Amino acid sequence: MRNLTETERETFYEQGYVVVPDVFPGQELGEIDRELDRIQEKKRAQRGKFHGTEARGWIMSLGLASPMTRRLCADERLLNLVQDIVHPGIAIYSAKMVAKKRYSTEVCHWHQDDAYYSQKSQSRTRMSIWFSLQDTTPEQGCLQVIPGSHNRGLQPCSQRRGGTCTLGIDTEVDLSERVYCPVQAGSVILFSALLWHASEGNQTGERRRAFIVSYQEATVKGGNGAQWKILRPAS
Repeated sequence: MRNLTETERETFYEQGYVVVPDVFPGQELGEIDRELDRIQEKKRAQRGKFHGTEARGWIMSLGLASPMTRRLCADERLLNLVQDIVHPGIAIYSAKMVAKKRYSTEVCHWHQDDAYYSQKSQSRTRMSIWFSLQDTTPEQGCLQVIPGSHNRGLQPCSQRRGGTCTLGIDTEVDLSERVYCPVQAGSVILFSALLWHASEGNQTGERRRAFIVSYQEATVKGGNGAQWKILRPAS
């Protein structure tokens, strides 16, 4: 359990993201993966079949799904990493598990999270943690980012057809600036809610799952419905 180093903090503020390796051990990732399977099977039994994002293997409002997922959103290892970025205090805005099925061609369009989030609440320090339950390569649809794009502020956006993350940025994205972020299982990517990011399809026979929790300062009153919860009050 540790905080960000000074170099990692500087990287986050300059680039809009930083990768922190080896936060979760393999055994724990296996337990999380099995819990996600259990949650999905329970939902399938209750509803008969999935619709919308659930049909893609996603789980929305993940922090409310089970005691394990609630504990994970509030895990001190994550809160210690974000505490120098998110303040005063720390609250959950939302949590979800996003997936790319085997050989999926669906892309996540270039977008900013705050294009969605600012419709519900305004935050000065909102950001997300993204960690994969499997080693994630460009072929599996790892996260792509435009470093420094968070400094350009919230961009005009409009709906895209097909794929996911469909509230896409209208500003032209210079792909020569794109950086792929392959990570080993258990590593965590911290990124600003204003960072431009996307992902491609999964060209492999292995599913890709990522756990995403978005945090904001505890002084912001409200978030994404019942998911909002203060974890560390503002002092």
